Amino acid sequence: KKAYATYWKNSIDLASNDLKPLFDIARAKSTYLIGGITERAGGSLFCTLITIGPNGKLLGRHRKVKPTYEERLVWADGDGKGLRTYNTPFGKIGGLNCWENWLPMARAALHVQGEFIHVSVWPGNLSLTEKISQFTAIEGRMYVMASSAILRGSDFDHLDLSDFPMRDIMANHQIIKNGGSMIVDPTGKVVSGPLLNEEGILQTTLYLDRILEERQNFDYSGNYSRWDLFSYPLNKGSHT
Repeated sequence: KKAYATYWKNSIDLASNDLKPLFDIARAKSTYLIGGITERAGGSLFCTLITIGPNGKLLGRHRKVKPTYEERLVWADGDGKGLRTYNTPFGKIGGLNCWENWLPMARAALHVQGEFIHVSVWPGNLSLTEKISQFTAIEGRMYVMASSAILRGSDFDHLDLSDFPMRDIMANHQIIKNGGSMIVDPTGKVVSGPLLNEEGILQTTLYLDRILEERQNFDYSGNYSRWDLFSYPLNKGSHT
């Protein structure tokens, strides 16, 4: 409970100015920023993916639809409001959090909107990111950008035991999460990364025509999905 309270106090309130530094960066660099935060709303916490536009404004948020395993002690269930794509000059971008990238219907919710570039955010291990990033790219015939965190025992050193009683237990581990960030092209080929055991920036050139070329023989975002036979009802929920 003490750790939860500390976590809550350090989480993001989307109704506040907590994200202003990121808004300023996006506006100054005229770029899109997509990443994971812990969002607080009321007394609950959510595993949330945010998308910020080049105008420095929040385009939308997606709360992880189902926390995984022990995460259910911390995060609340998300909703369908954020299962959407965003129009950009280089195609529609969408994203999912962690293990929900393995949910076929969550992926389908983005495919049906014509997703071109998929961003997946992870707490961080190559064992989690590698195969699903390649499969998602092949399935959707799109680029996949997997952003995966590094977590070390030393990251907990600054915490006070009274606020985070398991600090020393965590500090005993040198590497808790080893990363595994990568970029995969529409054929399933890893074109940048994986990045392991260090922080860094991955980059590559996106050849957007390659998406269209690969969708000539398998377009799950289009006719091959046969949405006329397999309906996709999406309850977006009532959360705000």
